Amino acid sequence: MNRIAISIVPNDKGLSDLMDNRFGRAEAFLVIDGVTGEAVETIDNASAGASHGAGTGAANLLKSAGVGAVVSGRFGPKALDALQGLGIEAWVAPPTITAREALRLFEDGDLNQM
Repeated sequence: MNRIAISIVPNDKGLSDLMDNRFGRAEAFLVIDGVTGEAVETIDNASAGASHGAGTGAANLLKSAGVGAVVSGRFGPKALDALQGLGIEAWVAPPTITAREALRLFEDGDLNQM
């Protein structure tokens, strides 16, 4: 997996930022290099405030960033359809954890794939 995204509440703390439980309405995504495990960028989610289609917009945003898997707390049905159609894996993590904890759970195989 080249790049992994985690939905976050951005606070400029990188992997110490809290994971956002919402996928489509997340303010931002922390993109991780799947080989090194290092945070490479934070992408603002322009679709977060959309009246509808937030999940689809977020899925397209991640595809354009070269993401192959995303970790979040919840995915709506349209978001899941969009992610699957784009070939992006969706993984569910528990709420109120940091991006670092979500990444560790992902790497250890302790998350459920949607």
